[in-house]
Amino acid sequence: MKAYQSFDNRRIIKPPYDSINKISRTPLGNLQIRGPVNSDQLASCSLTDGLYCFRQPDRQHQALVGLASQPDGLIFTASLANKIVSYVAFQKPDYPWWYNRCFHKLIELGSIETDPAWRQMGLGKALLDSIFKNEGFNYFEQYVVMAAHFVHSWDLKNTGLAPWAYRQFMLDFFAQYNFTTWETVDPEIREHPGNMLLARVGNKISRSEITQFTSCCLGTA
Repeated sequence: MKAYQSFDNRRIIKPPYDSINKISRTPLGNLQIRGPVNSDQLASCSLTDGLYCFRQPDRQHQALVGLASQPDGLIFTASLANKIVSYVAFQKPDYPWWYNRCFHKLIELGSIETDPAWRQMGLGKALLDSIFKNEGFNYFEQYVVMAAHFVHSWDLKNTGLAPWAYRQFMLDFFAQYNFTTWETVDPEIREHPGNMLLARVGNKISRSEITQFTSCCLGTA
């Protein structure tokens, strides 16, 4: 196993670049799944036009390059040549409720996106399988990985799903990676009944750290 690089207590312990590097064969070509990728690698690529869920592809590309350059930014990609068709991004929580309650074992799965033209290829699953079901990469077992899901960011148009059906789809999809729902009084999540907080507790997390995360969720920390 490669040694991890340590940062200060608020930042994550960042794994070596390209800890994951494999080929996924699809009917549309052989994709490279890799990560975490560094900012130079990301800058030399571009996002496909279908990756516009969060912002326009060129602006999202710039945001991902910036995040990859940060000591708490982890980007995993699936790409064909220099075109990224799917990615997953992790970082320390940066919006007010969680930023003020963040602790060193907490990290956020901030975004996951696949170009609609490639969604039938199972790339989101291939990426998360490589990240969370990989015997050679157990990095996230030392973290609580949270994922806040908001109705306004769901791709209801391309999927044709109603909000509650999409919510169930997300629950089922993330359950295979041991994410479960957590009660929270986070005001942004409570703005809509469909919003939800999911979290995956790594097998190296202690009881006291679980208690600390619970207190964060309930606003008592």
